[in-house]
Order: sequence, then structure tokens, then C-alpha cells
Amino acid sequence: MVKYNKRYVLERGRDIMNKKILIVYEKMGMGHLRMANILEEMLKTEGEVEVIKCAGSELADSSDVDFIVYLWNALIRKNLIKTADILINFIIRILGVPIIEAINTKDFIYKLEEINPDIIICTADGYNKVLGTYSREKKIPFYIMITEVSVFLDLVNPYAVHICYFNETGEAIRNYDFNSTYFSYNINKKSTILERIQYVLKFYKEYILLAYKNSIYRNADKYLERNNDAKYEVIGPLAEKKHFQEKDIYKIKNELGIPKEMDTVLIVSGSIGGRFLFEITDIICKKYDKPLNVLVMCGKDKKVYEKIKRYKNYNKNINIMYFGYTDRFDEFIAASDCIIARASAGIFIESVLNRTPEITFRRVTSNDRGAITMIEKYGLGEVCDEDNEILDKLNNILQNKEMYKNNIDRLLLRYSNTYEDKKKLIRSIIIEGNSSMIDDDGEIESEPLSETLV
Repeated sequence: MVKYNKRYVLERGRDIMNKKILIVYEKMGMGHLRMANILEEMLKTEGEVEVIKCAGSELADSSDVDFIVYLWNALIRKNLIKTADILINFIIRILGVPIIEAINTKDFIYKLEEINPDIIICTADGYNKVLGTYSREKKIPFYIMITEVSVFLDLVNPYAVHICYFNETGEAIRNYDFNSTYFSYNINKKSTILERIQYVLKFYKEYILLAYKNSIYRNADKYLERNNDAKYEVIGPLAEKKHFQEKDIYKIKNELGIPKEMDTVLIVSGSIGGRFLFEITDIICKKYDKPLNVLVMCGKDKKVYEKIKRYKNYNKNINIMYFGYTDRFDEFIAASDCIIARASAGIFIESVLNRTPEITFRRVTSNDRGAITMIEKYGLGEVCDEDNEILDKLNNILQNKEMYKNNIDRLLLRYSNTYEDKKKLIRSIIIEGNSSMIDDDGEIESEPLSETLV
């Protein structure tokens, strides 16, 4: 017989009125906040569901993330991918996160108690240990919305229901050993200074001294043994509503002034722009020998925008068009036959939803490596080991457009394809609780709410 939290059952019986949902995001990049906004739009219901969004750094009353964001953007703009990956994804994460958790947990939990949410969703990394601890003690549902394909250990929590795009992410989540210090050692507002120090030292022992067998990172690019029973829900690719809408490509090209008689390729590197854009444009203009529209999306990088404007293009086959930051990015993707991008989970998901094959590069930060895994596994585009491969890869995609689009369609057919269907699914999982239940001991039960309550 399954036991259920009495408060949860009562609320279920009265259609879960007046629910307060806290969504925790972070200011790293745009993906975390963008997903928080999407979830707010999907879940907020007048008179029934209140949604509160808050950056984790605000709950922790910390400005450390501002420096990390600045450092990350500076390194990526200069195309120092490996440096950004090692320094921020691993060194800072391994050395800094456990100390921050040990120091800030008490104040963080007091802030959570002031908000007093009925449900917590986190779209960011770094805060899921404390959020899981609080949710377990309060016996309220906790969801981690994973906006990438690969995962780090701070995106996984034994108590949480993990919502992810693909089964591959769920397999990566279930590969962690929940007996390790990070998952098994409890830190809450009652923890003593000695207990907090012990937590940090045990974490360092397992993930620094024994790093050769305990990685903080998982990517499902190979077989991963199942080592835990973490719960996860697969919803398929999700982005803003506009990416799901049908588009009139002819009209878009007219409005943007894109010549229709030539193939079109979009070069992009997220909103931060960077040297990558100029380097790829230069390679194509110097060596590509067929008619081609090259749309260079510079984002908020004004230096690269000006540099592209001044670029001397002597290739009569190439028509360069440059753009700054735009809210019509979905239309640019849809109007392109191919997108060339520095691998990013966000751009990968948006290119899939718009059924545009992507060319990317194997030199990528670990958090975005999962996008490469998916591209290669399902034939959604091409991956270059070196920059000089770009011309052959581009030519291959433009000659076989339908094949790549069919591969993307086959992947998308596994999931609900409309924004409204995604919305119903998300509401079913989070508001109606159709993925899991919480018993009186604070344990998650796998039986759905459709089962008879006892």
C-alpha cells in the first residue's frame, strides 16, 4: 500500500488551488532564465497557480556568479573553449561549489522559508543540493529542469524528479553513485561548522584525490551503467512558443532581403558573438565555390559586427549579410538551409525544432558536448574536428538537405510536437503530480496520481 503526504492529498482533492511555485534560475548565459520564463508561461494560472522566479545568487545573497559570467563570456568570445571548460566547468565547480554550499545553506534555507513554496523547480546548476534538502524536509515536490543534454553532479538530486529533453540525459543521471559524499551527506540549517567542514573535505577526497574514478561529469556518448533509481521525465525538445509555429519561409526571406535563388547558411555563436563568427565567415568566403547566402548573426558583440561590416569579400559567389541581436532568431533559423554554430545546447535545440541541420565543432565545453552526441547519434547534422573540414561538411548538407530533415523529423516524432502539447505535459507532471508522489516519510513514490489514493 502506498502512503501519501496528507497535505498533498487534500490539495489534490480540491484541484490544487492556490499553489505557489518557486522557479530558481541563474544569470549564466540566457538558457536558465529563458527556461524559467517558459515554465512560468506554462504553469501560471490566475487564481490557482502563483509563480515566483528568483535567481539562485539572490537567494544565496552572493555576487560570485557575476564574476563567473564575465569570465565565461570573455573566454568564449576569444574562442578559448578548453580554458573556459577546465577553469569554470571543472576547477571552480569542484573547488568552489562545496564551499559555497557549506557556507550559504543556512541563509539560503531561511530565504526559502520566507517564500514558503508548495513546489520548487530549478533550471540552474549549483543549487540543487540545498533545494533538494529543503524540499525533502518540507515534503514538497522538487523538479530539476535540465536545459542541456549532458549533466554535472550538481544537476542531479536523489529526491528530485528530473525533467529532460532526451532519454540520453536520463541515462547519464542514473549513472551517478548516490552513496558518494555529494549525494549522501546532508547539509541543512542545523548542520554544525564541523559537519560542514567534514562535508567539504570528504567531497575533495572523492572528487579530487580520487578524481580518476569519480567524475563530476556525465555524457551519454557511450554505455553508462545504471547506478541509481533517480526519477526523470522525458519531454522532448522545448523552447519558446515561436519555435513551434509554422513559418512562411518565402515571406521571411522577402522581409529580410535574402535572395531566394541561393542556398542560405546561418553562422551564429549565441548572443555573445565572438571571434568564431569572423573566422568561419572568412573560411567560407575564401574557399567556397558555389552561390551562397551567408547570414552572420553577431548577437550583442558590436566589435565583431563592425569587423564583419568592414570585411573585404572578393568571392562573387558569396552574399554576406550581417545582423545584430534580434528577437526573430527563430525565423532566421527556419529560413536557413544549414546553421553553423559553436556547439550550444540552446542553439542545438532550436535548430532541431526548426528542422534545420547544424554543423558544429568537436572542440566544445563539456556542458554542450551532449549536443554533439545527439547530432552524431541521430544524423541531425555534421561535426567538424578541424576548421578546414567546414567546406566539405557544408557541401554535404546542402546536397542532402532532405535526408537531414528526415532524420530530424524521425527524432521529433518520438515526442509531443506542439507547444500546447508540451504545456499540457509539463502541467501534468508538475501541477497534477503525474510523475511521482511523496510519502509521509519524505520519500518519492513512483506511482502516478491516477492511481487510487488510500
